[in-house]
Amino acid sequence: MKLSRILIAGATALTVGLALTPAIAGDSGVFIEQYGWGNEVGTAQRGWRNRLTVYQNGYRNSAISSQYGSRQRAVIGQEGVGHYADTYQSGRHNIVGVAQFGRGHTAITSQDGYGNAIGVIQAGSGNSANVTQIGRGNVSVIVQD
Repeated sequence: MKLSRILIAGATALTVGLALTPAIAGDSGVFIEQYGWGNEVGTAQRGWRNRLTVYQNGYRNSAISSQYGSRQRAVIGQEGVGHYADTYQSGRHNIVGVAQFGRGHTAITSQDGYGNAIGVIQAGSGNSANVTQIGRGNVSVIVQD
């Protein structure tokens, strides 16, 4: 009787613990927070030690991230209303951050290679950024208002 209670308690603790952790597989991870309504996130990860962090806060924001390879890093952000961010990474050691803030911004990024970096920050309303990096060691920074 005591053993069965211990096993049930252990299984319950494991189940609760797993429900509170982020999605992690192959040492890759996805961390998501969404506070408003109508926000969407879609992600695909294949490889090793890839990381995606999304935040959002406002409403009707969409984030899509695809990571193929190893040690890719994508951070999105957003707040406000009606933003769209789409990041694609293939290769190794690429990093992208987005941000956005106000309303109606679009950021589309693509990285194919090794050690590339993209930063986008947009602020006010209606800005659009589209960046493609192919190769090694590319750096792009876009700041709009």
